[in-house]
Amino acid sequence: MEFSVSLFFFLCLLTQSVSSQNAIAPPRGWNSYDSFSWIISQEEFLQNAEVLSQRLFPHGYEYAVVDFLWYRSLDGGDLSFGKENKDEWGRLLPDPDRWPSSIGGHGFKSVADKVHSMGLKFGIHLMAGISTQVVEQNTPILDTETGGVYMEAGKEWHAGDIGIKSRACSWMPKSFMAINLTLGAGRAYLKSIYDLYASWDVDFVKLDCVFGDNLDIDEITTVSGILKELNRSIVLSLSPGVSATPQMARQVSGIVNMYRITGDYWDQWQQMTDHFNVSREFASAKLIGIRGLNDSSWPDLDMLPFGWLTDPGVKQGPHRFTNLSSTEQTTQMTLWSIAKSPLMYGGDMRNLEENTFNLITNPTLLEINSNSSNNMEFPFQTPGIRSWIATGSGGKVYVAYFNLNQENSWILMKTSSLGSELPGRSFANCQGQDAWNEMNKVTNETLVADVEPHGCALFVLTCT
Repeated sequence: MEFSVSLFFFLCLLTQSVSSQNAIAPPRGWNSYDSFSWIISQEEFLQNAEVLSQRLFPHGYEYAVVDFLWYRSLDGGDLSFGKENKDEWGRLLPDPDRWPSSIGGHGFKSVADKVHSMGLKFGIHLMAGISTQVVEQNTPILDTETGGVYMEAGKEWHAGDIGIKSRACSWMPKSFMAINLTLGAGRAYLKSIYDLYASWDVDFVKLDCVFGDNLDIDEITTVSGILKELNRSIVLSLSPGVSATPQMARQVSGIVNMYRITGDYWDQWQQMTDHFNVSREFASAKLIGIRGLNDSSWPDLDMLPFGWLTDPGVKQGPHRFTNLSSTEQTTQMTLWSIAKSPLMYGGDMRNLEENTFNLITNPTLLEINSNSSNNMEFPFQTPGIRSWIATGSGGKVYVAYFNLNQENSWILMKTSSLGSELPGRSFANCQGQDAWNEMNKVTNETLVADVEPHGCALFVLTCT
């Protein structure tokens, strides 16, 4: 019996890992930014990864991602210049004071090994382009084929030859600039970076300041091509997506796995409501789960800022509880799930509360997030009410209502009206109830729900 249980548990984990290994389903995991800003240490990261492995990995959360400025000394600030740790080739290395296992040129290899021993996958955040510090110090560019300085046209190439100072990152102008990728040396520099990070056994790269207002299709294409040639699968995520459009997404969706369609989202209700129009646009453009790098790609609504958090840009770890009420968190999780966004938890895993755990591991939501189809906003005429529908296995139909108003709203809808968006299906005899409030049910072929302010209803229907 013990062997059977162990084998069953192993097969469950294996199935979950395969289902999202190359973003076949929207990736799930934990990212350090919401709870630690940019100052997280090796000890804190591994503590969070351990809890992730024990509590969330059985529910498909498999990526542990260290965000933003892991290579910068704490002597600097999040927008400062000149505090990067790097090797002789201008490739960024972990800050040894925060990441002691990196000392001696080991990078993140030891951390990745520990994360992998927990059954998880390891990810890092990168800024697009090249560090201004590296350009000004004019470090040589590595030729990964020869192991020496990159040579072309009879000359040795250095960082100062490839940085485009007139194209600095708009929100980190002192720190990073674009790379001239018309030059072989520019492409060689990017290859040297990703070869190094692949040698650390990185599984996930979150590439920032490269999409939306900062779109650099040349860098995205070059990085995607480099990753495709590696002997390991690395998920490619683009961030942020300020002013991202479906038209823009079509340029990158086939060569990445995730791309942010919003700017940074923190735990504010008004920011939350902004996601409804955005998610509707990308769903109606049929961009959910289309072909991406190696497998699929997913519009990304940003992280789940629940639990214990910090504030953007500060030198302080988790010190406050989320501003979102439990009702608002349920609304966010329901929208993220039915819109099939990647699910990246942002709170401090070491203080994961039971209510939050139950929400982010809710089996109905996770089933919808991974396995539903025909996900779209359903037209609803009541002001302040948004509605989504999707289909599931066994003929199930999911219908979600979101009350963005400041007062309770009664919602009534004939099940037959679903046929306008899901033609060919019969909705004459539907049964089901709200996943969040069992008092909300289908009565006389009518969905009836009393939804509290900022709340939602999620009907799971079986129709014959």
